[in-house]
Amino acid sequence: MASTISVTNNACSLEKNTYAVSSKSGPARYGYVIANAKFMLHDEEHLAELLRERRRLFLEQEREIDFWVVPEPAWTGSLPSNVKIGKPSAAVVSTNLTWITFLKLRLDKCYKGEMEGELADVLASTPYEEEDLKFAPPKGWDAPYPRYQQDWWKLFAP
Repeated sequence: MASTISVTNNACSLEKNTYAVSSKSGPARYGYVIANAKFMLHDEEHLAELLRERRRLFLEQEREIDFWVVPEPAWTGSLPSNVKIGKPSAAVVSTNLTWITFLKLRLDKCYKGEMEGELADVLASTPYEEEDLKFAPPKGWDAPYPRYQQDWWKLFAP
């Protein structure tokens, strides 16, 4: 990776439920929260709700989407040596550092950081098997609503 990783600013737009990176170029500042993928994509169901609500807000206001879910980020080797993230991992990346701080406070058991780099480098994933991001349904689910679908997060992937 040629760029220094640090997460914050660039944008993308939503078209037919897929994210298309905008034509803005050059290094920008990004914020991120990263954790074990099981925790981030399976156990923390309120993350799905937070991302859906933010997406809805952006679409209503006709704003470009500035946040993504990155499975197995390629830049995990750039994390400080004292940060231990289980594999597989997942990150939420955004150009909005304040919103990333909000996510950190809501998720709690994750690492929050910043990086600077090209959007393509920030959103890059290391190769992973789809099955590594499939998790067994919880035992004794007793909520009055059904569990979120396995791959809910793919709507927010780059």
